[in-house]
Amino acid sequence: MWHQKVIDLCEEYPHPAWGPGHARRTLALAHELAKAEGLDVDADVLHAAAFLHDLGALDPYSVDGTDHAETSTDLATTFLTEMDFDNDKIPAVVEVIRGHMFYANPGESNEARLFHDADVLEFLGAIGCARVISIVGLDDWTPDLTAAIALLRRFAGELPGRLSTGTAMDMAKERVETMHVFLSALGDVE
Repeated sequence: MWHQKVIDLCEEYPHPAWGPGHARRTLALAHELAKAEGLDVDADVLHAAAFLHDLGALDPYSVDGTDHAETSTDLATTFLTEMDFDNDKIPAVVEVIRGHMFYANPGESNEARLFHDADVLEFLGAIGCARVISIVGLDDWTPDLTAAIALLRRFAGELPGRLSTGTAMDMAKERVETMHVFLSALGDVE
């Protein structure tokens, strides 16, 4: 069935920050937010988007000069069609993937808004710190530890303002506090 096929595809490309662990946590967070907000969601759309949303950021799929969300939407359309996913739901998956990043507008659907909030929350707190530090030297965002620390400070200040649900905003407060404690304990890193 397609559910396991998207998981298997994601697991073919382990990555410390964008891989299967991130996909599972983001999916769980989106469902947690939906329940807390009392919003109905299409579980199929969230599942497919969770395991395909960052595929365009990974080799062999990344394309220089193209946002990974756009590449991921093309890949999702192709893979889901091949996996006998309900074609009527593919546009909803594309909407979720296209708007998942913190700098993107999430779209109007419950799935897109909740998934965007879940993905933003993944950049905050202890897990956000671990994910950013795990890509030091592997990503343009984090060429070195100093850049990673600066990025975490920026995320702690800016990302809560990108959230749309009250539940996510409340969760972000604790996560940002965790980040401040961690960053304060690091002091000046050169």
